[in-house]
Amino acid sequence: MNEFLKVYYNMQFNKIHLELFWTFVINIFFSVISVIVVYFLTKWFIHFVKKTNEKVQKIDPTLLPITLTVIKYASFIVCVLVILNIFGANTNGIIAFLGAAGVGVALALKETLQNIASGIMLIFLRPFQVNDYIESNANIGTVQEINLFTTTLKTPDGLFLFVPNSLLWNSSIKNFTRNGTRRLDINVGISYESDAEKAREIILNLTRLDGRILKEPSPIIVITALNESAVNVMLRCWVLVDNYWDVNYYLYKTIKANFEEQGISIPYPQRNVNLKILQDQAEVFKLTDRKST
Repeated sequence: MNEFLKVYYNMQFNKIHLELFWTFVINIFFSVISVIVVYFLTKWFIHFVKKTNEKVQKIDPTLLPITLTVIKYASFIVCVLVILNIFGANTNGIIAFLGAAGVGVALALKETLQNIASGIMLIFLRPFQVNDYIESNANIGTVQEINLFTTTLKTPDGLFLFVPNSLLWNSSIKNFTRNGTRRLDINVGISYESDAEKAREIILNLTRLDGRILKEPSPIIVITALNESAVNVMLRCWVLVDNYWDVNYYLYKTIKANFEEQGISIPYPQRNVNLKILQDQAEVFKLTDRKST
């Protein structure tokens, strides 16, 4: 009888182990299937969002990177919760535990969370967008991407600049692109012998011929200073942001060429020095000359 019970218990024990094993295998199988399904669904959804946005342009270029990042994180969380449910875990308790652990993580990752909060505020308030040219402290360049943690800039000399969002949020930002137009100041010095009014007419005529210079606000040409060596003439006009540097280089080159043709000289720095010899010193010099002869 004892032998029979022993065999019976062994069979039941093995049966339980076998059931647990197959349950574990089945759970692993469904977990792998879930991961694959969530992965391809996420990949398809991201591709769908990108293609749809290319056609209808509903999502701002500034918001697109962070939207895709949120989709990836959300799919990861969904995948973890599905796997836990497959294995029969109490997800409510896990969520509560993660919430409590999140407080400790938040304190340990204070600066990182500050970057996330700053990134959200930058995207919400939009002091700049993708392709804007900005300056903030020592950081200057064209915005390439705004993400949860950092903002990527491309400097004027083509370098990659990786800026934490908190640095941008906690400092003043100068946006050169936002308003669409920009004031251009051209300063040229002419000699005192040259006709200032003629120089003014030459510059004004150049602004009329160049279609890139805006008519409103209208250009102004004024004398701003009487320097030691030259009369300073300033042109102040408005151009589109994209034309700023092209018009700047063109005007300096063309003004110089037209001044040379019209006889307006741009002087070198110069200073006139007048020597005044006192009468007593002059007498000393004369006596010295007589003795030497």
